[in-house]
Amino acid sequence: MELDACIKGRRSIRRYADKAVPKEIAEKLMEAGVAAPSGMNAQPWRFVVIEKREAINKLSRRTKELLLGMGQWPENLKDAFKSEKDTIFYGAPLLILICTPKKEGWRDVNLLDSALAAENMFLTAYQEGLGSCFIGFGNFLNQDPKLLADVGVPEDHELIAPLIFGYPAESPAAKPRSVQVLRWER
Repeated sequence: MELDACIKGRRSIRRYADKAVPKEIAEKLMEAGVAAPSGMNAQPWRFVVIEKREAINKLSRRTKELLLGMGQWPENLKDAFKSEKDTIFYGAPLLILICTPKKEGWRDVNLLDSALAAENMFLTAYQEGLGSCFIGFGNFLNQDPKLLADVGVPEDHELIAPLIFGYPAESPAAKPRSVQVLRWER
């Protein structure tokens, strides 16, 4: 697939078919992730791969508990957080957590490096016929290090990028985009 088609065709998918992602494709996603650039070639990313539905559901339930215990949310989000459904990871069959070592002063760099890895993974997923989505609410799981340790995130690491993958059960249309240049000096 042409790179331009991947970049312009990829969408965030929030509905998935009940079909497992083959191990070879999951490995290919991570290989694409580690091919991303990183500050000073630090390559801080580490992966936790979760396919077990019960483990994903447990993480979803805990995320919703954490979110409900915080601040004011619009009613539609409160309803989603109270739902018995997996409204966090959308029933995706594959959850990959990008984690990085906790290192004083490096969180912002690790965040950017992980985002670059995630985009490589998303483009590769699209090329392989998979859907994907970055789940920002999943980062609230950092408030429960014991639960993260239970799924394989060491206590000296933090969750940076929760990513879901699977065969899409929807094909959302592209939303309008525009280039907005603040200044261009020549």
